[in-house]
Amino acid sequence: ACSPDDSYLKQFSLTAQYTDWEFTLGGSIDAWTFDGIIPAPLLCANLGDTIEVSLTNTLEVPVSFHVHLNPPEGVVNPEQVAPEQTGVFSFLANQAGTYLYHDLANGNEGTGRGLYGALIVRDGIPEVDHEIVVILGEYQPDYHPDTYAAIVNGFAFPYLPAWNFELGERVQVHLLNIGPSEEHTFHIHGHRWIDSDEGRPIDNKFLSPHSAVYHPEISRPEGFIPLASALVDDVSVFAFNADSAGEWMYHCHIYDHINAGMMGHLEVQEAE
Repeated sequence: ACSPDDSYLKQFSLTAQYTDWEFTLGGSIDAWTFDGIIPAPLLCANLGDTIEVSLTNTLEVPVSFHVHLNPPEGVVNPEQVAPEQTGVFSFLANQAGTYLYHDLANGNEGTGRGLYGALIVRDGIPEVDHEIVVILGEYQPDYHPDTYAAIVNGFAFPYLPAWNFELGERVQVHLLNIGPSEEHTFHIHGHRWIDSDEGRPIDNKFLSPHSAVYHPEISRPEGFIPLASALVDDVSVFAFNADSAGEWMYHCHIYDHINAGMMGHLEVQEAE
């Protein structure tokens, strides 16, 4: 997912802008984005780094930068960047983990239109073959059921990202739910989570809106790929061994969300 360099100052630039975002076949929204993509660019730093985010606002409304780590300057009384202005947010990466960042100036409208992304703070490099950042969410631009879509990394079926692994590879997944309002149950067919406390397979692991849980690396039995549930603004980090060859669906296990587009697939292939 990311490999930060050895500098102690990590500087990032983001631009808040209007974007015509096609999230499914024949479906698009008038999105507000950081750098024209949903989710926004992945930010990566090492534990103890100082992070500076330069935010330029080309929208017609104020925007801000809020991260679920420790409050950047201006977040307790949210500093807003006015239209056609640039603001700098500086904070210390004082805790390793995976965190959501998003606009705070516009409440649920800002996140609902696409102003969000993820920050990873490293304390060493995980011994895995792949990393995936998965941000669950939804679109409902006019708050009407007919316009609702459940999304993964900015897209709904059939545009959801497909994941491809070779048999035996180890994969780390950073699972987040930006919401802004719905819970989601992230499920992979043919596989189960392994409970991080007891080491037993379970069907669901819940994350809550506007909260975070970090799970350190643990030993897991071969052949198990996790399955998860996510509440809004929650975070879970886990790893699995891709030991079950074949094509597998992944989807939210809330059926209304499947119907709203939260369904895709992954494939585990024999190594060539």
